[in-house]
Amino acid sequence: MIFNELANQVKKIRYSRTRDMRRNRTRNMLIGAGIGSAVGVAAGILFAPKSGSETRKVIADRTGKTAKNLKDNVVAAKARMFASSTEKKSRSHKTGENSDEIGKETLKK
Repeated sequence: MIFNELANQVKKIRYSRTRDMRRNRTRNMLIGAGIGSAVGVAAGILFAPKSGSETRKVIADRTGKTAKNLKDNVVAAKARMFASSTEKKSRSHKTGENSDEIGKETLKK
């Protein structure tokens, strides 16, 4: 009995250590990827074959397009969620009405 409890505690400790190590590895990998991406973008901008003003214009255009696409996607997602919630609301309302009618018929019998 005591050995089983001790074995379970050892398993829990081992599991928590493994989980913590995985989290740390994942976090470090994400930090490294972020730093590497930032360095790559900076190097790409510095060594670009275009002049600074042209590069800034391209960056501004792409940023504007990305922002517009993001805004459009948010608006579309909002419309889909509204339509879905409206549909679910009407379905639940119909189900409630049907339940009321069934209940009334049962009471009449």
